[in-house]
Amino acid sequence: MAKKKIILVDDNPANLTACKKSLKDLYDVFPVPSAEKMFELLLHVFPDLILLDVEMPGTNGYEAMKKLREHEAYKDIPVIFLSAMDDAESEIEGLNLGAVDYIHKPFVGPLLLRRIEMHLAVVEGKQELLALNNSIQALMAQDAYSADQKEEAEEETIKELLTKGVLLSRMGREIRAPLNTIIEMIQSSITSNDMAHIKHCLGIANTESRLIMEIVNNTLDSSAIG
Repeated sequence: MAKKKIILVDDNPANLTACKKSLKDLYDVFPVPSAEKMFELLLHVFPDLILLDVEMPGTNGYEAMKKLREHEAYKDIPVIFLSAMDDAESEIEGLNLGAVDYIHKPFVGPLLLRRIEMHLAVVEGKQELLALNNSIQALMAQDAYSADQKEEAEEETIKELLTKGVLLSRMGREIRAPLNTIIEMIQSSITSNDMAHIKHCLGIANTESRLIMEIVNNTLDSSAIG
């Protein structure tokens, strides 16, 4: 299976190198140093996801996000903001612009991978639902399909669409909080010399990671049952 493509946008060469190193084993990573270069690259590479720095010279991340959402071909590409700004207002602004997530720098490699994996899974789920709906619509268009069969298929499609849509949405909402907690605990551990505090933070991070696994497993089980 071909690797999914990720465009990484950051004006800091060290950040580009570190992030690409974290992702390259699982994804095809295309690093660019500015939003302007990103739009040039988009003419040749259509990514599955964009990691977008906020504070950049020229066009910043928020301005680039607005341009992406105004462009018909790019408006549905999931975007994750990477930013050193850790205030709530900046995060809310980024999410209001349509980003699927907002990750604070310095990021933790394994957690960044998990969050990318989660958002790509949501996109795949939406694509599966769309393909399912298109298949049903094609079947219903056949003259040989009886009225009763059409009605039954329509009801089943609606149920499946609603069930999977609710599950994906719920998983996204429920995972965000424990992921943020894990990041905060690991960052607090990195900056501390107090072994007791470090153990305390890692204990919380361990608990939250188990919660995420439980949420994912429950969601997958519910989807399979549905």
